[in-house]
Amino acid sequence: MNESQEDSGSRSRLDFIRPRLTKRIQIAREGRMAPLIRRLRIWLPALAVTVIAVLFLWPYLLPNFRLYDIAKNIPDLAIDNLRLTGVDSKNQPYSLLAAQATKPSTLNGIYDLTKPEGEITMQSGEWIDGKADFGRYDEIGKKLWLGGNVRIFHDKGYQATTDEAQINLNNSDAYGDKNVLIQGSFGTIQGVGFRFLDSGHTVIIKGPAKAVLSTKP
Repeated sequence: MNESQEDSGSRSRLDFIRPRLTKRIQIAREGRMAPLIRRLRIWLPALAVTVIAVLFLWPYLLPNFRLYDIAKNIPDLAIDNLRLTGVDSKNQPYSLLAAQATKPSTLNGIYDLTKPEGEITMQSGEWIDGKADFGRYDEIGKKLWLGGNVRIFHDKGYQATTDEAQINLNNSDAYGDKNVLIQGSFGTIQGVGFRFLDSGHTVIIKGPAKAVLSTKP
């Protein structure tokens, strides 16, 4: 084999090998980024669709977890010397005071009260006043829950003492299911639960009850 034949054979062999060497060098120079870019073009849209789907379905899959995780980082609102006023269904004015009120961030229209005191004035001019150590006010439902050394006073001269009471500010009714003591000029009545209806004009004591009535005029 002469020199020209050897050169042509070498070139033919090199021509066969060169494309592979060139491709490897190009991949090495590009740092294998091209395949990664092609994969990202597929992965990123799929990932975006997945995230949107999870955000949409999350409240239905884990509603409690979602509410807790989002709301737990929102601070509660604290209010000193709270004063709220309004009127009931009979247009009778009422007021609600508290030494401090805390509005939980996770509850809508709810206030936790310290040393609450509420008062309502009837159309007749009579009034009912209630006090307690703590309480909770539902601003939307206009309902007041009192707990701890609850005292309810009526303009007629009687007082009810109990551990728990609920007052509906829409119709000025009050009720409770704990032991209750009612005192007045008529004497004393003890029972297990009470109902104040018709703005306190009707009082129902749940039994077993015990009454000690005064014989004084």
